[in-house]
Amino acid sequence: MSRIDWYLRANLRFKHLQLLIYLDEMRSVSRVASALALTQPAISKMLSSMETGLGIKIFNRTSSGLEPTQHGLCLIQSAKDILYKLETTRLQLREITEGPMIQISMGVMPIAALAFAPTLLTALDKSPIDFSVTVRESTLGTLLPQLKTEQLKYIVGVIPNKPLQADIRSEVFYEDSFVIAVRKGHPLANVSDLEWKHLSNFPMILPTRDAITREIIVDTLLSYNIPIPNQTVESLSTLTNVGMLKSSDAFGTIPLEMATFFKKLGVLEILPLTITDIVRKVGLIWHINHENTQEHEIVMKIFRDAYAQYNKDPSNISITEIPFYG
Repeated sequence: MSRIDWYLRANLRFKHLQLLIYLDEMRSVSRVASALALTQPAISKMLSSMETGLGIKIFNRTSSGLEPTQHGLCLIQSAKDILYKLETTRLQLREITEGPMIQISMGVMPIAALAFAPTLLTALDKSPIDFSVTVRESTLGTLLPQLKTEQLKYIVGVIPNKPLQADIRSEVFYEDSFVIAVRKGHPLANVSDLEWKHLSNFPMILPTRDAITREIIVDTLLSYNIPIPNQTVESLSTLTNVGMLKSSDAFGTIPLEMATFFKKLGVLEILPLTITDIVRKVGLIWHINHENTQEHEIVMKIFRDAYAQYNKDPSNISITEIPFYG
């Protein structure tokens, strides 16, 4: 028996298949370790163990990250095929045991978690079709590999401007702009004929320096002669920013969808100052394996109807009607 035959039969595990797909997607041991809540040495040890056991090189370590070898590409494709078949089998077994049911595993990005996602879940809850829904909240970088390993069927959130992989599909449902927000009762919220110059006397919360929106926001402020202090609070966490805005006189830029949500809760006020050139496309992402099935057509119709209803008036979100899915 060859070394490869022996390892594949006796030592290859489910976790190895998942690791291959994560590494292929993220091309970084540190990013995979963060996504899987493991240490970098643990990830490196697992990969090294696989390469030693098989006697082949799976990834080349380059200055720009990991690059799969020809052997690696073969293993990664097989891992995707195996996990897809296992997921299909799992669903079939559950259907035999529990009866017909459409099961949706959905990743939700923070921009959609507080506002639109509850509307979508309410639509599923009210559907005459039986659904089982699992929701996971995280960033696209963490959720996308789970889509490839069939742990998720859909992702709700920001659609990247750059093209996604060939086996990933997406559909944009609406665009979300950015606004200037302050706490409820902030002095600026009561200024009549508010102008940009009025922001000059207040602290600000900015995106971190590596954020795409940072330069646009800073350029907008400078164009209105608002100085950027050397010491500023920098954060990309919307919920953290909302917490800081709530407890200070600072102003910040956050997506309109979230600002509207927190305004309805009585936490924030939206200032009538327009930020141009920052628009995020929000919609749905799914794997090509789910297309051309009756289940996908049913789910997509519900999703589209929910988005259409939401787009009529996002402020109509009923906080008391948000269902809980454990």
